[in-house]
Amino acid sequence: MLKKAVIWDMDGLMFDTQSVYNEAYIDIGREEFGIRVPEEMLLALMGTSGEDMNRNVLRFFPEIDAPRFVRRSYDLMAERVKKDLRFKPGLVELLDYLREQGYVMAIASGSERKVVEGNLETSGLGDYFDDYLCGDEVVRGKPFPEIYERTAAKIGVLPSACFVFEDSPNGLIAADRAGCTPVMVPDVVQPTPEIRRICAGIYPSLHEVRAALADGSLRLRDR
Repeated sequence: MLKKAVIWDMDGLMFDTQSVYNEAYIDIGREEFGIRVPEEMLLALMGTSGEDMNRNVLRFFPEIDAPRFVRRSYDLMAERVKKDLRFKPGLVELLDYLREQGYVMAIASGSERKVVEGNLETSGLGDYFDDYLCGDEVVRGKPFPEIYERTAAKIGVLPSACFVFEDSPNGLIAADRAGCTPVMVPDVVQPTPEIRRICAGIYPSLHEVRAALADGSLRLRDR
């Protein structure tokens, strides 16, 4: 029997952290760099990592030390999330269902490994996942397909056998380019016509994703 897999994004999809991250960018920008971070920059940073993240910072503020801005923002994010890590509705129920159905599961997050490991430790959900790949371990982050291609390879599954659960446009585009089946659960950004075109399904919460898998209305795409 062909192995089936789900590759999960983390921030804004598993955990209600995207708003915390955005607040950290804003606070670090104001308090340590004397800048006002605009909404457009928050959207550009969503789902990105590494040098792509630095480039997006410099696109809006070419005069600042982008790696330091990112590093200080991550430090503040980790401090705040550790105190209050909230599960997205339906997370544990969907994880249990997928495990019962024999899915292989992994995480492909734009966040750094220490952030991913910290969130899994705090949440106690690490045992659900067979592996994970993080933003500081890839050359080109989302929307480039590398993180999903490599995560599928790590768990021994073809991209065409992988659902990807995501909330951000960058992540969904990356999943589609990798040959996976993108599924969106919107968080702070709603789907555009392009995102609707590439997604196999768009659901208001993880509860509805579970229901769609159970009734067969959500299927892997033919690739």
